[in-house]
Amino acid sequence: MKLAYLTELAALTSAHGHLLIEQPQRLSSTLLGDFYVQSRNRFNRWQRNLNDLEQGVTIQDPLHLIGLNPVRPPIQSITEQILINDLLNRVWTVVAICIDRHRQENRVQRLMSNVFGGHLMIRHRALSLCFNGKSLSREQVILINQLRASTERWSDLLCSVMMGRFDLWEYAHDKTRAQEFFQDRFDQSTMQPRNQVWALILAGLRHSFPDEDGLGAPLHDDDRQIARAILHSFPERAGNPAIWSDSMLSKAEK
Repeated sequence: MKLAYLTELAALTSAHGHLLIEQPQRLSSTLLGDFYVQSRNRFNRWQRNLNDLEQGVTIQDPLHLIGLNPVRPPIQSITEQILINDLLNRVWTVVAICIDRHRQENRVQRLMSNVFGGHLMIRHRALSLCFNGKSLSREQVILINQLRASTERWSDLLCSVMMGRFDLWEYAHDKTRAQEFFQDRFDQSTMQPRNQVWALILAGLRHSFPDEDGLGAPLHDDDRQIARAILHSFPERAGNPAIWSDSMLSKAEK
């Protein structure tokens, strides 16, 4: 499974958001636990890598080298990982908290907010190293900034319906932009998973996040386990809409 494919998982999660939110069963405690543990492990890995890079130490741990593009500076590859995962993490955070709101419970928000806050911190740190450090060329900094802007815009789009329904605008990168998506472009009927709008969304995602160069890197095991926990949280009635039949996610185990 490649890093770019996580953007399709974010879209798939958004498309089935209403089914996840309204399913009669609670989210599995086991899957939530797996999500939390793997997110903590990933956070610690990124922290160690950024510590090493700040101190000028070469990353040598074979497990930490997975996903790093050998022709790019490590900070660029790590930041790409963090930004793409932020897109998926933000969508899943919003969905999980919406489930709580729909069920009038306070079961998962603390866990999700903990993971979300950690991801915000590591994202800020990685971007600061990219923009304020001296290891990247001007062109590489521009690429990182473009990726940052793309992930922010796409997460606002994919979360807009759920944020509007449950008043969760604090999870938007740009509240005004997200509200415009919600009010002017999309509504809950338009964003059903079988609506053809998702063909356009998938095409746009593949254009914005091609599975090549840094985004063609393989996932770490913790990233893969997090993706599996999210997929296994889907209700059985979610099915496999035709619109997703050629999805990159069909290659997830390859």
